[in-house]
Amino acid sequence: MQNTIFTDLLTRLGTLPEWGLLVEEDNVLRVIDSDDPMLPDSFIIVQPGITEEIERAGQGSIRERWTLNITPITRNRNAGPALRNVRVLIKRLLTGQQGGFGIPGLQAVAFMPETPMLAGPGQRWSAHVMPLQITYVQPLK
Repeated sequence: MQNTIFTDLLTRLGTLPEWGLLVEEDNVLRVIDSDDPMLPDSFIIVQPGITEEIERAGQGSIRERWTLNITPITRNRNAGPALRNVRVLIKRLLTGQQGGFGIPGLQAVAFMPETPMLAGPGQRWSAHVMPLQITYVQPLK
């Protein structure tokens, strides 16, 4: 389930103007700290978080809740408005109870409290962390 969800999510995020040039699974701090000159000015990192088991449904499946951090990152000077705009674009991509995913077994998608992080003195990157919880039934057989 997680691979299917992840592939769909990265594909959809890749369609966002400006931000979709680079959408990948990685560790946000590693990317920011790398100071890679090849990085575009704005991009999105999706970092997997915790997976919790909610319920065992017999022998054949378990219900899980998985948290992913979708983090748009920019080095542009006017970061605040740009990050607020891309935040809304991401939410539009993930509308509805199931976030627009057409994946059998996916039950619910919901954003958790978000954290904007504007670049401070001596820092280059600004970001907006958007934790997304996805509840699904994981077949075991």
